[in-house]
Amino acid sequence: MLVPVLVVILALWMLGCGYAGYTRRFGLFFAVAALGIGLNTLWMMIGLDARPFSPPALMAHAAAVLYALCALATGWLAGRLARSWRNSRVDAE
Repeated sequence: MLVPVLVVILALWMLGCGYAGYTRRFGLFFAVAALGIGLNTLWMMIGLDARPFSPPALMAHAAAVLYALCALATGWLAGRLARSWRNSRVDAE
């Protein structure tokens, strides 16, 4: 039951990063990313009894940063496509 909960939390976190990219709010992205990485560190320390600077934990931090950047880039691209789509509308005269 724990793994599905963690997957849902990851998906919600990535949606937050993607939303920040979609709306081009990079300050929000840094806040959401920092919160997620902080919670990830807390989970590893409490739930997995890991040291935060051990090699596996650092690899998990690197993966979280890459997940966040990919979600940001995907949201930014989706926002750019949506804005371009709206701007290319032909007005009937």
